Amino acid sequence: MKVAQGVELEVLDFGGQGPALVFLSGLGNTGHVFDGLAPEFIATHHVYAFTRRGFGASSWPDTGYDTATLGQDVVHALDGLGIQKASLVGHSMAGDEMTWVGLHHPERIDKLVFLDATDDRAEIAEFMRTLQQPLLPIVTPQAQASRESVAADLARDLGGLVPAHELDLGHEFDPTTGGYVRPHRRPEAAEQMLWGVAKADFSALRGPVLSLFDGYAFPEWMEVMIGLESTPAEFREKARAYLPTLRRNTDAADATLRQMPGWKLVKLENARHFVWLTNHADVVREMRAFLSP
Repeated sequence: MKVAQGVELEVLDFGGQGPALVFLSGLGNTGHVFDGLAPEFIATHHVYAFTRRGFGASSWPDTGYDTATLGQDVVHALDGLGIQKASLVGHSMAGDEMTWVGLHHPERIDKLVFLDATDDRAEIAEFMRTLQQPLLPIVTPQAQASRESVAADLARDLGGLVPAHELDLGHEFDPTTGGYVRPHRRPEAAEQMLWGVAKADFSALRGPVLSLFDGYAFPEWMEVMIGLESTPAEFREKARAYLPTLRRNTDAADATLRQMPGWKLVKLENARHFVWLTNHADVVREMRAFLSP
């Protein structure tokens, strides 16, 4: 689907009947990460998933990885599909893109579903800018690992099996040895997204909104990184000093979300960041109830 000059997005059409429901993947993933979740809703919705620019089978332009441009890509993809109004489901960093759409094009939104996607990524980006070696919260397989071992490692780290097409379209494997080579995305695309992230004003969104989350935010991720021997010393030192501030800000933001009208917040027990991989039945149940007329 063409969304800008020289830029096309991969659009997955899962079919179904009813109003449009569009899934948006998190940082480092393609729309195929929802191959196991999206079909759960085709009885009541026409379901799609988009792969953002710079990743997988979508175009890999040099620019356009800021939140506003990525949000505009979503709107233009809806235009191309002839969709006037849709419910958006976004994981992780997609929360910023669909928040941008909700704030700038509220008439295009029916409902919003955040899948562990309400962290303040703008705050963490500002912290990362102070580092000489920024660390992105993305799982990266070991070089030359086999496809099978990559699948097993991702399942262990994420808490569930990654769909086969996500594994193949989100990663590159050596055609001769079968070993893992690199992520299948434009170099620096993930970094450009982080540096171009806009601070999300969740309080300005019109309801209804459903937020499903695992109870772990950036403070927990930062604690894990501090404890790893492979983490650069600069990160560990600065993170220890910054962690109390980050924790206070995260707690305050969480308290604000809980008071907002039109929002339903659900903490999923024993979940991880990819909540639909670890808590599939819970996510489907909560989403079906929320999306019903």
